[in-house]
Amino acid sequence: MIIGLGGGYQWIESADMNFSTELGLASLYEKFDNQTDSNSELSIQLGYHFNKKLRKNISLTHDLTYYPSIDKFSDYFLTSTAGIRADFTEKFFASFKTIFNYDETPAVGAHKTDVKYFFGVGYRF
Repeated sequence: MIIGLGGGYQWIESADMNFSTELGLASLYEKFDNQTDSNSELSIQLGYHFNKKLRKNISLTHDLTYYPSIDKFSDYFLTSTAGIRADFTEKFFASFKTIFNYDETPAVGAHKTDVKYFFGVGYRF
């Protein structure tokens, strides 16, 4: 679980592209199933959000957030999302998204990286 507080700035805001950055503090809490100890630490929260229309009905999104520990800067958590969305009509769309997480100090026996892929079809009411 991550709880954070901070501020950001919108560098680019237009009909076909947006880019913003954020900076703040966050509390990261990890509860491990295979260990008795949990992990809680205060970290910096640094990230960006980007989206761009590639065509009238196709858009690309990407964001990244980096959480280095305040106590030990080499211990960090990073999460990134990239996706593409195609609008077929005003209400019907499809999207593909990849979520990449990296934990420098994962639970015992766990991998440092975790990747998820999502494909969805939606309808806006």
